[in-house]
Amino acid sequence: MTSLPSKTPGLACATALLALGACSDPSDLADRPDVLLISIDSVRADTLTFLDPETTPNLARLARRGTVFTQAVSGSSWTLPAHAQMFTGQPPAVHGVQKDDLRIDPATPTLSEVLSRGGWRTAGFWTGWYLSSEYGFGRGFDTYRNSMTVDPEANEDLKAALLERGDEADEALSLMRQVASHQDITSQQLVEDVLSELDALDRQAGAEPRFLFCHLFDPHYDYIPPAPFDTAFDPDYTGEMTGHGFWDNRLVFDPAQNPARQISDRDLEHVRALYRGELAWTDAALGRILDRLEADGRLANTLVIVTSDHGEEFFEHGDRGHRNTLYDEVLRVPLLIVPPGSAAGTAPRLCETQVTLSDLLPTALDYAGLDAGDDVFGRSLRPLVEGGTLPPRPAVSSLLVRFQSPGNAEYQYLLTQSVRTPTSKFLRMVTFEGERPRVRRFAQFDLESDPLEQRPRSDATRAQISALWEAFEDDLDPVRQAFEARARAPLAERVTRVRETFAGDLQDLGYLDGGTDEVATPPAWLMAPLPRLPLPDRL
Repeated sequence: MTSLPSKTPGLACATALLALGACSDPSDLADRPDVLLISIDSVRADTLTFLDPETTPNLARLARRGTVFTQAVSGSSWTLPAHAQMFTGQPPAVHGVQKDDLRIDPATPTLSEVLSRGGWRTAGFWTGWYLSSEYGFGRGFDTYRNSMTVDPEANEDLKAALLERGDEADEALSLMRQVASHQDITSQQLVEDVLSELDALDRQAGAEPRFLFCHLFDPHYDYIPPAPFDTAFDPDYTGEMTGHGFWDNRLVFDPAQNPARQISDRDLEHVRALYRGELAWTDAALGRILDRLEADGRLANTLVIVTSDHGEEFFEHGDRGHRNTLYDEVLRVPLLIVPPGSAAGTAPRLCETQVTLSDLLPTALDYAGLDAGDDVFGRSLRPLVEGGTLPPRPAVSSLLVRFQSPGNAEYQYLLTQSVRTPTSKFLRMVTFEGERPRVRRFAQFDLESDPLEQRPRSDATRAQISALWEAFEDDLDPVRQAFEARARAPLAERVTRVRETFAGDLQDLGYLDGGTDEVATPPAWLMAPLPRLPLPDRL
């Protein structure tokens, strides 16, 4: 299989990295910890609690050494912007990667780049195409490997063939769809690739610390866990519902019907059992990696972070999947942080302080002894991991989609914004008429009395709504300031060819909003946070 070294950032990025205080003396690295970042795709916080040894025995055992954050919030409800948030320490409204064909800004240092410059050996393994090098995630890795079940060398050849648009393009696209299919089962392949890489690292001289990134895609639909996990959590089911073709299954969801939901409560219960089976299968795979690191004597001095990019909808608000809304079923994610040198207790520490995926980069660099820099939006969670406190901070999330109204030939953009605290959620939906934003909806939810966000507050006076609106805008001001303060590369350096390569896959799997045409990249004015908006006369 092919390793994809990617350790030569552009000049602007290199300058920024040098300013982060990288280690130059190898002797300084002797006691620095390894860093292990595990991202399990599409996992809800109420499904992976780290307290359930029946579903996730390996992660439950690991959690007894660390801290479980019960109020961890993603910056969006789909894979690409959420992972960019992990790798940059910036929410999507700041890093700007909110469309399928945009990569991480070359002027923004990533976690792997900073650790690599600091002297860490770096290896990453991914199983979903939104984590490909084309999006900037490969930067800073000595090895960055596609662990889908088709050989990455063949995969690269297929992409090249497709981009050439030659006679073989149709065949290449067909095969590429197989590579990118949600029916792929990849955790086993990822484990084999990781263990092979660890073998190679063990053979190399030197005592450099290691950064290992593992992205596991199997809990993402389709829900097709291998035996015995396919029947483990619903052994008495006798119906015909399976997890195959979940997104397009009209027996699950039919947009032509009202209501669109077609699946019964019992069949939905079975689907959720299959989803849980996917997580159990993934936990079993991770157990092999954790066992290997422990056998090598490296786990004790490793900072371990386990999280997800977003959750999953099971019709809490009328739909399935993700990348639809910013409700808590897709924004709240599991998060476990195990510090180096920790000892196992009888149970993990539980921390109810609200945190975000922006906090992962500064936390990792804090434990590594490296400076995160001034333009990182997140903050180190080390004080919370070690029993201290941090002041409360709202979580800002956003979702940008492109749509076409019935009877309208032109595409529009819809921006959903949310500001969340542990007790309240504010949502605003904005469309655009040319460059002019138009507020379509503004809602507040009381998460203490209405944790499922079913009853938006409707009894507020105009004065109360005005106060809520101003508070919402005040919470968005730090995002605007962070965006203005950071260095930005020209737009041409941020646009990928991924849409051209993966258009068929994205469309087939419900991701490509607005078709396969080339008018995909949002205009520059939409790639910046919205300015403060006045409260509309009507909402």
